[in-house]
Amino acid sequence: MGKKGSLQETLSYAMHKDRAELFTVSYRDKDKIKTDSLKDFMTKEELSEIPLTRILQITRKGEVVWEKGQKQIKVKKSLV
Repeated sequence: MGKKGSLQETLSYAMHKDRAELFTVSYRDKDKIKTDSLKDFMTKEELSEIPLTRILQITRKGEVVWEKGQKQIKVKKSLV
């Protein structure tokens, strides 16, 4: 197992070195928590609809790879 803690590192890896369609992003949207595919979320973020600071969790095929408030999360070697 490797370790990865940075939100930006996780997003960059997912978008450029892995298959982005395997990732989902859970984020705060007013009083609700919403979940979108990574590609849909990044489109909204690029349009300034949702800032990165609202991300609560990123998962890959159902496994948490990043979570807000966690300094480091153990992830599979494929994400290091």
